[in-house]
Amino acid sequence: MTLLLLLAAAYAALMLWRYGRRGWLAIAPSTVRIRSREDREPRTPAQAQAGAALSALGFRRLGSRDEEGPIGGGLGLRSDAWANEGERAYADVYEDAARPGVPARLQLLTGFPDGALALTANFPRAPRAGPSLEVGGFPDASVQATWEAHRRAVARLSARHGVPAPATGLPARDALARAWYRGPGGAELRRRFAVYLGNALLAALILGAALSMLWRNRAAP
Repeated sequence: MTLLLLLAAAYAALMLWRYGRRGWLAIAPSTVRIRSREDREPRTPAQAQAGAALSALGFRRLGSRDEEGPIGGGLGLRSDAWANEGERAYADVYEDAARPGVPARLQLLTGFPDGALALTANFPRAPRAGPSLEVGGFPDASVQATWEAHRRAVARLSARHGVPAPATGLPARDALARAWYRGPGGAELRRRFAVYLGNALLAALILGAALSMLWRNRAAP
């Protein structure tokens, strides 16, 4: 009996670690850790190819960025960061390996001083449109097509919110990311990782029950 309880506790602890890292992001998405660095080169050939297309559109490379959960990872977003200062837009080109003939995953982001935000990606995203938010995903779209769609979204928001906030260096990009996770990005993480939270809570319940039974068995005469 003791051996079975020990095995149950060990398995539950393993599951708690596995699911808890992402489950925590469903509880507190604003705790995502954001790290940036001004390195020289993209990390993958797909990033370099997308970067060349962005450069032709007036973007300049800022460096690379990592976004991770606070408990042993769980998010794993690694990207190159670009900025178009004239258009007041940022671009993130993700490190994920692109399929042959498919461009690297790209998202374009523009913020406004009052908190309004436009985000356009070339991969699937749940579309959202409102007075202060424009989110759209155009799977496998080219850099040029994604950029054109983003500019249209920014124009719609500009009619209500005025001129977008400047797109400068990595500190400003990281500040925009934190604002994203405090707002609509946080809601996305809650939906995405809700199942992990449920699994983590179940694992915690099993672990607690197993440890309680082990303690009672040990204390019994």
